[in-house]
Amino acid sequence: MKQAILRNIAFTAVCIILGILIALQMKNVNLNSISEENLASLQTKLIEYIDKNAELSARNAELYEYVRILENDKASGNAQIESIIREKERAALFAGLREVTNYGIVIRVSCGEGAEVRDSVLRQFVNELRNLGAQAIAINDERLVATSEIRNSGSQIIINGNGYSRIEPFEIKAITDPQNETSILDYLESIRTAILADSQIQNDQYTIEFLPMTELTIPALSEDSIAFRIDLLSGQNQ
Repeated sequence: MKQAILRNIAFTAVCIILGILIALQMKNVNLNSISEENLASLQTKLIEYIDKNAELSARNAELYEYVRILENDKASGNAQIESIIREKERAALFAGLREVTNYGIVIRVSCGEGAEVRDSVLRQFVNELRNLGAQAIAINDERLVATSEIRNSGSQIIINGNGYSRIEPFEIKAITDPQNETSILDYLESIRTAILADSQIQNDQYTIEFLPMTELTIPALSEDSIAFRIDLLSGQNQ
């Protein structure tokens, strides 16, 4: 009886020891497995970062080489490169992609309390300024180009996809020939007189001011503007 009890105790002790050893072994296996997975993940990420760094370094080297070629061509008086650069800048100016500063005229348009500025009034002044030879025009610092729109949309006027409250004053800027200042202002005055005499809008109580400026800056068209979209266009050589 006593021997049986001793055997049971010994067997139990052996089982406990085996269980502890198995548990420790499993723990070591799991830790080793996790460490290997982490190491593999870190190695993969490191390789990716190395590849990306190599790509960026190669691209940076290409750009530096391109700049060096352009600088060498310009320094050596390469007429073709200089001509391309000049034409590109002229095209950007013509497209309204450059800020410009020169003599100009500012037209401020506002209405009486409770009235709203009409898009037709703004368009009329813009069209007349173009006929008078204005080389750059903006409304509320929205550069106007061939694809710009000026239209009512409820309580707003939309210009280049951006809305402006019709109860707020509007400011039209235009760069014009200073030698023609007198004739331009006289003509704009006749337009103002006609607008104020229009029976359909007399109740709007318009206030229209003309301000000649010796130095007027008109911002460039934003490349984020809806008027700049060219994603549907392609040249014959593309």
